[in-house]
Amino acid sequence: MNTPLKQFTRYPLTLWVFIIIPFFLFAGNDIDVIIPKPQKLIKSSGTFQLNRETRYLSNTVFANNAISYLQDHLKRNSGYTLQKARRGSKNTIRFRYDSQKIKKAEAYRLRIDKEQVSIEARDKAGFFYAVISMMQLINPAIWRNANGKKIRQWQIPSCTIKDYPRYRWRGMMLDVSRNFFSKTYVKKFIDRMAQQKLNRFHWHLTDDEGWRIEIKKYPLLTKVGAKRGPGTKLPFSTFPAMRGPKNRIQSGHYTQNDIREIVTYARARSIEILPEIDMPGHSKAAIAAYPKLLQDPKDKSRYLSVQRVSNNTINPGMESTYIFLDNVIAEVSRLFPFGYIHLGGDEVPKGAWSRSPAVKKLMKKKKLKSTREVQNYFFTQMDSILAKHGKKMIAWQEVLSEKPELRQDDIFMAWKSPKSGYRAIKKKRNVIMAPVQYLYFDQQYIRNRKEPGHTWSTPVSTQKAYSFKPGSSRYLKGIQACLWSETLLNEKIADYLAWPRSFALSEVAWTEQKRRNWKDFRKRVKNRGLKRLQIQNIHYRP
Repeated sequence: MNTPLKQFTRYPLTLWVFIIIPFFLFAGNDIDVIIPKPQKLIKSSGTFQLNRETRYLSNTVFANNAISYLQDHLKRNSGYTLQKARRGSKNTIRFRYDSQKIKKAEAYRLRIDKEQVSIEARDKAGFFYAVISMMQLINPAIWRNANGKKIRQWQIPSCTIKDYPRYRWRGMMLDVSRNFFSKTYVKKFIDRMAQQKLNRFHWHLTDDEGWRIEIKKYPLLTKVGAKRGPGTKLPFSTFPAMRGPKNRIQSGHYTQNDIREIVTYARARSIEILPEIDMPGHSKAAIAAYPKLLQDPKDKSRYLSVQRVSNNTINPGMESTYIFLDNVIAEVSRLFPFGYIHLGGDEVPKGAWSRSPAVKKLMKKKKLKSTREVQNYFFTQMDSILAKHGKKMIAWQEVLSEKPELRQDDIFMAWKSPKSGYRAIKKKRNVIMAPVQYLYFDQQYIRNRKEPGHTWSTPVSTQKAYSFKPGSSRYLKGIQACLWSETLLNEKIADYLAWPRSFALSEVAWTEQKRRNWKDFRKRVKNRGLKRLQIQNIHYRP
């Protein structure tokens, strides 16, 4: 596992070369640099000069997040911020709300000429994405996140962009249960998503290896369930084996104040956060903390999960289970304003509940014929709990296996294959495509023992991710990549596995299929995309 990190030793040289090259060499009139590729891009002559004298005008509060984002980067890398103009003038960036010209959500129109920049949109996201596109046209130094030499003037090539996203759901999942990531890194991860117009951060907060979110009613969830290793109640490793030192305790969780801070940070970047509380399987951490509430004491079932974890499944035959989960969902709902909560539902171990008296009693009472029908009952109850708290359900595709009675607005993530997603769509169920063959970024780029990442599925190169063609349907809500963290021992490995594949994800999610071309995409990544990663010290795969 140490071998891939040796590849990072080349980065200092790469970065020094990048720093030594004068920044003005990256300026110019090349407009075909934006990722994801806009739907319509028309080149004009000349450039707009953004400098200390530039002013902005705005007729809408919807532009405030976009203006603040631009201001932050200018202050850090130029030493000045834009002042608001008192009246119309030259050398101005204008933000204008227009719901007549701009018909689609998250769409925008960006016009850049020698004297002014005009941005039109109908919502916060549209204004934000217009600024992101404009910043991608500028010298990559605008993206620096640390103090460096100040650049006083920025050239922006003249052009007109008319743009909108292909899919409403453009997501990335980060698993913080298997290996914990700091609040600082999570915010970095979110900001990098925003730079590529990704808009859904799926936060995998609980699993067998750790419960990472503070629940005030149940403090043992983090006191016990957020620690694993010697002397704790949780195993350090699962199968496929987690790597790294096993002679120390690993711990970490987010307080509710941390959660609120991160939610605010994400929403300022037009990203909604989808929290996942995994159940009824993948629940070893919760069960270790509250066994009496979540396990039938007379249950003699013996089973192992796919990851070879025993006793990791919440019992659906006990009333205390639903009281516990109701209280958890209540606190989670108050922390996350997004309308959905992910309830997991994948990989319930074969044999779970088979010898549980509580489940047998439930089956007799509700006339359930199999443990699959028990699982249906469980998710029907959970869907009612979500509705009580004003939320809808997202779950992995396994929840649909026996046609549970769930609300039509619920959404299911198809991870096993695109075909499994299409089958759900034919049943008129809402689907997000996240197929392992294209969008599981925890998998190796290529099959090589020196590469970090998993090997249990197929390798996912950047080109393979880019080749995914999701299709179209009113029930296809969008696509998402998943970054599971069993092998993510540190932030460098996480960055390595995420980039540059996330560029491909963003373009597949945003750009109409007829506009996509691998050679054109590869050129934009090499010419400008990688420079943006370098300037931010993101340890991408070369």
